[in-house]
Amino acid sequence: MRFALWLGLLVACSKHTGELQYVDVKRDDLTIGAEISGELEAIDSTDIHPPSVGQIWNFKIAQIAGDGDDVKAGEPLVGFDPSEVMRDLETMQNEADAAQKKLEQKRDDAALARRDDDLKVAEAESALKKAGLKAAGSPDLVAAVDLETEKLDEQNAKLVLAGAKFHAESTKKSDEQEIAQLAEKATYAKHRAEVLRASLAGMQVVSPRDGTVVIPTDWQGNKKKVGDPAWRGETVLQVVGLGKMQGKGIVDEVDLSRVRTNQAVTLRLDALPDVKLTGHIDQIEKSVGAKSNTDPSRVAKLVLALDKTTVPLRPGMRFRGEVETEKLAQVVQVPVEAVFVTADGPVAYRKQGSGFEVVRLVLGKRSASSIEVKSGLSPGDQVSRVDPGAKS
Repeated sequence: MRFALWLGLLVACSKHTGELQYVDVKRDDLTIGAEISGELEAIDSTDIHPPSVGQIWNFKIAQIAGDGDDVKAGEPLVGFDPSEVMRDLETMQNEADAAQKKLEQKRDDAALARRDDDLKVAEAESALKKAGLKAAGSPDLVAAVDLETEKLDEQNAKLVLAGAKFHAESTKKSDEQEIAQLAEKATYAKHRAEVLRASLAGMQVVSPRDGTVVIPTDWQGNKKKVGDPAWRGETVLQVVGLGKMQGKGIVDEVDLSRVRTNQAVTLRLDALPDVKLTGHIDQIEKSVGAKSNTDPSRVAKLVLALDKTTVPLRPGMRFRGEVETEKLAQVVQVPVEAVFVTADGPVAYRKQGSGFEVVRLVLGKRSASSIEVKSGLSPGDQVSRVDPGAKS
């Protein structure tokens, strides 16, 4: 019964043999690989960040160079809104002026206090001298009671002098400490004002080198533009040299166990589909994560070392390709699209005279485009790319 059905199919479809697309079965090396994708990245790259300005951590982009622009050292790259720096500068300048005035006032007050204290000490010394003279009088000339009183006055004068000197010394130390603190505060405020004033010029960042501007994409795939925020330490753009590139790629978690460093890779650029790049895996990140916020597929990151090429490349160019995980030498193989799955297993439609015959296959390993045939076909056979029995 099965033979009759096959024979009927052969007869019915042999009339359309000329419309079938046949390919040759061949014996050749078969490269087995894992699919990879990613984008090119410049090896020679300088990151550009917002300036380090006081306690300012958030900035707003007021001007930015174009992605792909060629720049020379010293040319403007990105400008940040200086409004917050100007407000801080005004505040700090006011603090510096107030601190300087307070310092000058304290110095004047301290100078007056020194003169007052010196005068009180001098008066106390004079009073002590007079009291000493009286107490040193002859007992014959001074009554005993008066003499005792004068000695007490002398002692009191000594205490007054000691108190005046102590007060003068303590207030002097207190004033010196306060003056030092005010001077330090005024110096700090002046320094901060000078730093902020200099920082205004730093809000316009210039290129530290010759190169090409690359604006990297964030985790949402967006690039910085005028009006966007930026935080201190964030890479706003890069200045790169185009002489040498590497690939930043990803591979599915299911293929990670087959991937090794130094395995060969072949890449095709989305922007230049006719260009083939070659290289090898340089680094493998063993940890895996989600492919993106919208695609939970688990992937691992790769760094690809690329061979030299004369094709002009730019960072950010997207690529797709394959890493060579295994190579089978001289095996019989056919294109993947020439193998069809049926209830009886995989088959191929081999050209037979003016028609074709159904051939059951035993298959081996496969690449993205070809599959190993262990039995059922021989080199030189021709098989159809399309199912002759499928309805059009």
